[in-house]
Amino acid sequence: MRWLITVYASDYETSKEFYRDTLGMFIEQTGPDSLVARREGLEIRLDGGAKPRKRRRGWMQEAGVYLTLETDDFEALHGELTRRGAQFLGEIAEDHDGKRYAGLADPDGLLIEIAEA
Repeated sequence: MRWLITVYASDYETSKEFYRDTLGMFIEQTGPDSLVARREGLEIRLDGGAKPRKRRRGWMQEAGVYLTLETDDFEALHGELTRRGAQFLGEIAEDHDGKRYAGLADPDGLLIEIAEA
């Protein structure tokens, strides 16, 4: 069995560029507006044609799903994503155990967190 997440994108090409260029994922085109993006065990199926998500005030607190990319080398991953052009949604934060995390969003507002393992 394998698990994968499907993301519906309002702008397929912009989202494809984000997952490939910003997150550094390997892209396998599976159709004219669909692909599978892979990196280190994570698989995301991306399908185009969705309606744009409205980002209202407080959208980050709404119910939904966000991805967490857990890493043993937080500095390296944060640095890599920054060099690739990731725009983080705030400063690096720490939890009560001193582990760091930072968040960003894909072009349609899907929240992605990188977290120290």
